[in-house]
Amino acid sequence: MPTEIADAIATVVGKATEAIRANEEGSRQGGDIEHVHQMRVATRRIRAYLKAARPVLDGDVVTTLREDLSALAATLGAVRDLDVMIDRMHREAAALGEPDTAALERLIGSLDTERDNDRLALVTVLDRPDYQDMLTELDSAAADPPVVDPWADLTDLAAAEWRRLARAKHKLDVKYGEHPPDDDLHELRIYGKRARYAAELLPKRTAISRFLATLADLQEVLGDHQDACVLEERLRAMVSGAADPDAALAAGRVIEGCRSRRRSARAEFPPAWARVESAGAKAFRE
Repeated sequence: MPTEIADAIATVVGKATEAIRANEEGSRQGGDIEHVHQMRVATRRIRAYLKAARPVLDGDVVTTLREDLSALAATLGAVRDLDVMIDRMHREAAALGEPDTAALERLIGSLDTERDNDRLALVTVLDRPDYQDMLTELDSAAADPPVVDPWADLTDLAAAEWRRLARAKHKLDVKYGEHPPDDDLHELRIYGKRARYAAELLPKRTAISRFLATLADLQEVLGDHQDACVLEERLRAMVSGAADPDAALAAGRVIEGCRSRRRSARAEFPPAWARVESAGAKAFRE
């Protein structure tokens, strides 16, 4: 018998599975980096949906699917992270002007090789029978959601993810005040994604739509911060192992830009969080 939670799981899992299939060929071929991005997002969405609804789903089915999706997401992530980094570095190189543009482009070449290798690894994963088996299992979960408590309250499940996010933020405030470490901000972004995806299971009334919008804004702020951190760390590692003083100088200019973006993101973080907190309280009447 169809219920609210079964219908919600069927809809979101079915849509995300379609996205995996729709972006598979583009992910294999490369070219447009959005294919890998959308495929990775779809795998993460399904994992988050299954995690949020886990208390009312068949535990064995959820565990198997989440483990399979996690492995695929990791392989996609290796390619995606390099896609983002290479794209950013090309833009940074173009903005520097010669001779720094050419110097930075020399560094990018090594990343291109690494990405090619990671894409080959991705194709190997997509060629395995296990991948097709996973898609079949996802189709089954969408057609007949493994719900063991069909009358569970979706709002309670989404509210639980929101409370986890709020507790994580509170712990950061208590421990670090206004200056949480970079890694902790990245972890908070992950909690934010989970809360967002869980809320996507709910009917889109005004308060929920507002909550989703504020979470998306928070993710963007923290994502910009994380991208700048990762790029700086990678550039430092690259120039330390390359006997190219010109590339080191060019990288230094980009690193300064990374630090500026990190400062901007940290300045945007408190008001972004305040909007999430206000919207969450209204969405779940806390």
